[in-house]
Amino acid sequence: MKVEEVVLPGVGRKFTITVQSGDRLVIVVHSSGRRELQYFEADSEDEPSAALDLTDEEAREIGAILAGVLFHPEAVGDTQSKLGQKVIEWIKVLPGSKLAGKRVGDLHLPPGAHLLAVDRPGAPLMPHPSPETVLEVGDTLVVAGSREAVEALKRSL
Repeated sequence: MKVEEVVLPGVGRKFTITVQSGDRLVIVVHSSGRRELQYFEADSEDEPSAALDLTDEEAREIGAILAGVLFHPEAVGDTQSKLGQKVIEWIKVLPGSKLAGKRVGDLHLPPGAHLLAVDRPGAPLMPHPSPETVLEVGDTLVVAGSREAVEALKRSL
């Protein structure tokens, strides 16, 4: 897979993802949070085969599905060995935690650690929470990454 990123001044960023088959997915992330997706079949340069506009919330939900937050398929073959080097951890925000009241954007995640979702009791799962999301006591952070990075994050919290 090949990923190319281009800054679009005044608009946001454009990501072009070319997969093994040669098909391409072009994603424009607007500064407003809106996303444009365009699918180009291999050997097609001009017009996309499909296009879709998404809100920020819709894009985050789709991202969570693709990341395996909502369903994690059973790994087989070589994928299993690659996943063995990665971990997913659930970190609970307990009373008195320095996480309570902190914005997601103010978290200092070590390289290789990624916040996939925040699970808040009584609320829908928040996949890929925005930087403005304020963490509350009772929240559970779903974090993934290399074992070393996730362990470093847990030690820092």
